[in-house]
Amino acid sequence: MTTKFLLITLLNTSLIYSQNSITGTILDNNSQPMEYANAILLSSPDSTFVAGTYTDEHGNFLLEKQDKREYILKISYIGYEDYFQKVSVLQETTNTGTITLTPAANMLQEAVVTSKTPTFQLGGNGLITSVSTSLLGSLGTAADVIQHIPGVTMTDDGITVFGKGTPVVYINNQKVQDSQELERLESSDISTIELVTNPGAKYDTEGQAVLLIKTKQKQNGWAAQVTGRIRQAKYFGDNENINVSYTTKNLNLFVSYDHQYTQLGIEKENYYFQLYRPDTIWEHRMLTPFYAASVNLQQASAGIDWNINDKHSIGGQYQFKSFQYCSPVMTTNSSTYLNGAPYDVLHSQTYMDENSPQHLFNAFYNGDLSEKFSVRLDFDCLKNLNDRTQFTEEISGSENRTLKTFSITDYDLYAGKLTNSYHTAGLWEFGGEYNCIRGNGSILNPEGYIGNDIFFNHEQKSAFFITYANTFGDIQFNAGFRYEFTGEKYTKDSVQTVVIDRKYNDIYPNLSVSKKIKNVDLSLAFNKRTKRPGFAELNGITVYINRFLLQKGNPYLKKTDIYDTEIQAMYKMFLLNIGYSYEKNPIGFYSEEQQENSSSVLTTYTNYPAYRELNMTLNFSKKIAFWQPNYTVNVCKPYFSAGYNGNSMDYSRVNYTVQAYNDFVLPSSFIFSCNFKYYNDYYYYLTGIKGNKQLDLSLRKSFFNNCFRFNLDVYDVFNWVGIGNDMQVNNLQMIIDKKRETRYVRLSVVCMFNSYKKKYRGENAAKDDINRF
Repeated sequence: MTTKFLLITLLNTSLIYSQNSITGTILDNNSQPMEYANAILLSSPDSTFVAGTYTDEHGNFLLEKQDKREYILKISYIGYEDYFQKVSVLQETTNTGTITLTPAANMLQEAVVTSKTPTFQLGGNGLITSVSTSLLGSLGTAADVIQHIPGVTMTDDGITVFGKGTPVVYINNQKVQDSQELERLESSDISTIELVTNPGAKYDTEGQAVLLIKTKQKQNGWAAQVTGRIRQAKYFGDNENINVSYTTKNLNLFVSYDHQYTQLGIEKENYYFQLYRPDTIWEHRMLTPFYAASVNLQQASAGIDWNINDKHSIGGQYQFKSFQYCSPVMTTNSSTYLNGAPYDVLHSQTYMDENSPQHLFNAFYNGDLSEKFSVRLDFDCLKNLNDRTQFTEEISGSENRTLKTFSITDYDLYAGKLTNSYHTAGLWEFGGEYNCIRGNGSILNPEGYIGNDIFFNHEQKSAFFITYANTFGDIQFNAGFRYEFTGEKYTKDSVQTVVIDRKYNDIYPNLSVSKKIKNVDLSLAFNKRTKRPGFAELNGITVYINRFLLQKGNPYLKKTDIYDTEIQAMYKMFLLNIGYSYEKNPIGFYSEEQQENSSSVLTTYTNYPAYRELNMTLNFSKKIAFWQPNYTVNVCKPYFSAGYNGNSMDYSRVNYTVQAYNDFVLPSSFIFSCNFKYYNDYYYYLTGIKGNKQLDLSLRKSFFNNCFRFNLDVYDVFNWVGIGNDMQVNNLQMIIDKKRETRYVRLSVVCMFNSYKKKYRGENAAKDDINRF
């Protein structure tokens, strides 16, 4: 650590001040800093472009290396009136002072949007979606908004950025711990969402994409928001959320509580396995009729954000989450065949209960040590527990079994991150971070059908990063690199026999260049990222499904290195993104060999040599009178192969998706939405995914200047969505056919007093490692 701080000190002393710079601070009408406001310098008197930049999270901008003469400064931001000011550069640093922007007259009023500002723009470090000045602000929740972003899809399994996988999501710099946080955030409270597909070196190397959600600033005083939602399919579900905050000029206190109960009907779960052995072929057919599983989720949080003075601020936040999953007795009927002839019939009943409490504490310090130098320090402390119990009773012609399995995992995480920002000849950001994860787990099966086991896991990661950003004329330049040292140790049994003890030393560079050519915004980017296996994938404990089907993780898994290149272009209402990625050691499913001619199937994970992908996203979005269409086409061509039954299988089928979202402003300010999605059959690595289509309808209306709003949504109107997988790997073919209750009605009612929104500037120090839990 001493070496890192010495390097930071040397960087501080080696950077010098530039000559003839123009600085200033941009605030909104509530005296809050405005990030991503455009600061453009025009020559006087012909108003030709000279230089441009964006404001940082403190609302500050810096335009450097300007000649000593008179200019015109133009400040612009989506939904606000443009601001112009004459600036005379006569000395080394010219400070324009604090500039307050005025909201445009055509801002969102009673959910009727007449603003002509575009919904999507290239800027900052990615694609910026304007929510507060578009119909997206009335959709309902942040989750509803996110799936309208070009190239982003959202399903029951989470968020996916096309060609990038699962993104890391932040709300005001605070990492989202689970997707339910997006359901709790109202779309009317969101200002912008930025999709970063080329994360810089200051971000953790995991996660190929980042979603940065910025909320509106609230006025001083007490504020509250109460939300109630009911969900009706075969079963009834409910969600209640309350948020309260108190804000003054220097202090923000906030507390929230959320409860969600969902009972989900599973109409069918059918599995088909064909297992090839040297002299035999085993077939297992598993049919599970309708059953219902329940999820009970509770989350509470409280925190403080305090401006000690104009230069220094501190804060802390505590979050508690309790997740409970329970399935009633699930009945499965299995038939087994040996070389095509009936071998056995199995009737099983299974009960499962799972509890996952989590405690997370985050604290931060922000300090402006000088006009050009600022520091932020973030700290995380997390405790994650998972307790799972399963009872299974099997009746067959050969042997009856009754077994119980108890498994528990317990993980602790401690992390800290230091980020320094220095404005000179551009923006330099540099710093370091450290995190430590310690955990253990065990499984107990008294009957001995699977082995009892215990394991210990210890990971440490140290990192140093430096990034540089500047604007040269109309060219925006960002570059950086990140060095990471990671140590991993995995032991098993009570004497802690070492299974894995390895270390990584890696450098991760990134580079992006943006330029506007006439009416086209262009951006070219390259970066190297990594994807570490999740703890469930590393867990070597065997999970018993039935006597023919077992699952377990693989503690020997290596991390996956990912190399990404992409180009983006935006012309008026059209957005085009073309990307190419190469993955070394990708992680995929695998069928592990059992004893010779065994009928049991053991699925696990393994590293494959390589995976390549070429992808493209094309989006069209434009307001046409009372209609706002938003259409996206995604096309992907993978290049991947793996062994199956002695042959090489090719999994390179082209896949595409089509998303057609339509919003209509009706009389009396009602808004009607008709959204259609289509996915063709495709491969995810070596797993074949069955195509789907879905039609959703929505009607919404706000009252009393957006203080009261209702949304009525109907999902999967024609009940089209199903789950179908076909995997062929090693000596196993596995076919899955599932149908859940995807058609349901949801009614949401939101009441807001003084437009609640907590103000918290803390940022998780171990963003992506927390996500691995």
